[in-house]
Amino acid sequence: MINTLLGFVLSHLKIDTESFSYHVVFSAKRRSIALQVRQGHLVVRAPLATNLADIKRVVAKQRLWVVKHLQQSKALVNKPDYLELGLLPLQNVKLPLIFKRMTKSSIISVDGVLNITVSNRVKSDRFNAKVIALLQDWYKQQAFIWFSERVNYWHKEMKVQPGQIVIGNWKTRWGYCKQNCELGFNWRLMMAPDWVADYVVVHELAHLIHLNHSSDFWSLVSDYYPQMEEAKNWLKRYQHTLDL
Repeated sequence: MINTLLGFVLSHLKIDTESFSYHVVFSAKRRSIALQVRQGHLVVRAPLATNLADIKRVVAKQRLWVVKHLQQSKALVNKPDYLELGLLPLQNVKLPLIFKRMTKSSIISVDGVLNITVSNRVKSDRFNAKVIALLQDWYKQQAFIWFSERVNYWHKEMKVQPGQIVIGNWKTRWGYCKQNCELGFNWRLMMAPDWVADYVVVHELAHLIHLNHSSDFWSLVSDYYPQMEEAKNWLKRYQHTLDL
């Protein structure tokens, strides 16, 4: 059956659901239905003779996948370009950026300003990539200092004994606690307010008592950190901004 409307071949239409809207594009070249999420929008590509009811069933079946990827895609679209803005978040402040070309690449903080120097040997088309690499290393250094201080504070308050501290570069987690008491923290948390990063410290230290996410675990975290829910909600809402 070829989809028609008032006698014309229907090649493109918009469909609304309770959770999202999507466009359907029909093509004689297609042999199956495909769902694509691009720049915060869902497009369904289907063979020319596909019944609309079949398309709706496929989309409904993949609803959770669609919602997840729409949220991720919209977040990427709205992610701040810190290099373009010339301002970099460091917990509760934003640091102005100054870019220079010299013989050696480095980052130096002077009076609250980050002076980013890129070596003359770095080609122009690699300039931004080099700056991002320098900034990641700089963030990791700041993170190790800050998390070491906060772990030292909270482990005394919570009466637990942590092990080694590791600063990681992960896309899908903020921290971890291993059975050997090693603690890991994501450097991206240095781009969040300090009270949000502090929640992650308490969260991971609580795993030294409850190595799970049981009700006892969450009760322990909230006892020591009453702002737990606010911090969790902040991370869910603004996690897309914590990246370079």
